[in-house]
Amino acid sequence: MLFYKDEKAESMFYIVSGRYGLVESGIELPVGAIVGEFGMLSPSNLRTQTLECIEAGVVLSVSYTQVEELYVQNPAFGFYFLRLASARLFQNIEKLEERLAQHTVPAAAAPGPA
Repeated sequence: MLFYKDEKAESMFYIVSGRYGLVESGIELPVGAIVGEFGMLSPSNLRTQTLECIEAGVVLSVSYTQVEELYVQNPAFGFYFLRLASARLFQNIEKLEERLAQHTVPAAAAPGPA
């Protein structure tokens, strides 16, 4: 495990090689993905999911302090970071809506009174 849900988020990671998955959502992350940024932005500064190593590989990490410095010093990075976090939020909303739709019976498909 690279990190566990609800532990303090002190860094984020860039996946160089290997296979990694977010346990709670069942999402496998591709090479080139950035992960762990959400916990750094959460009000409690805690991880929102657990990251598991499925197949050995290499990840690069950047600390919260380094991200904060880059955010202030480099507006292009700051904008990228905001877009990254926003994209993750919208992906999470979409997945939740899909799960909700699977558990909701459409009114037309519901059986009528006998």
